[in-house]
Amino acid sequence: MRSAEPFRETLIGPRWLAVAGALTLVFLVVVTAISAPVAIGRADEVGAWTIALLVVGFFLILAAGLLGITRRITIAVSDTHIDGRLTPFRVIHLPLSEVDRVEVIEITVTQAGGVGWRLAGSEQFLLWSAGAAVRVTAVGDRSRVLGTEHPEELSTAILSALRAMRE
Repeated sequence: MRSAEPFRETLIGPRWLAVAGALTLVFLVVVTAISAPVAIGRADEVGAWTIALLVVGFFLILAAGLLGITRRITIAVSDTHIDGRLTPFRVIHLPLSEVDRVEVIEITVTQAGGVGWRLAGSEQFLLWSAGAAVRVTAVGDRSRVLGTEHPEELSTAILSALRAMRE
């Protein structure tokens, strides 16, 4: 059965995060331009492990910079599950069959331990700022807190999808 009220919301992170991502990429280019010729020119002295570490570090810093630039969170409710994405990664995938409670709450960044995707005890947080959020508690008391600009609509969409699934 089709959910009565599908929900999809994309939240764009703060501008400072995009600036930090761009600066990270500039830093990566400068460090690579300096270290690559040295590492390649003295590969026998530097060693394979050091070069491997440099390559892994390059890709991790590249990923961090690109995540900062994209700075998108998408929350979607379908007929079968709730998805939370920190573009391009799906960080929350909760089947509706595991949902026990849904409540609209106010959240602070301090409670979440920061912005973005956070793990704090038995809770997962996906938010860019303090304010309205929806806490979805799964069977077993594990919670997902989804920051949203439309808390009532998100809550209603989840509850509608739950009712439709149980019919």
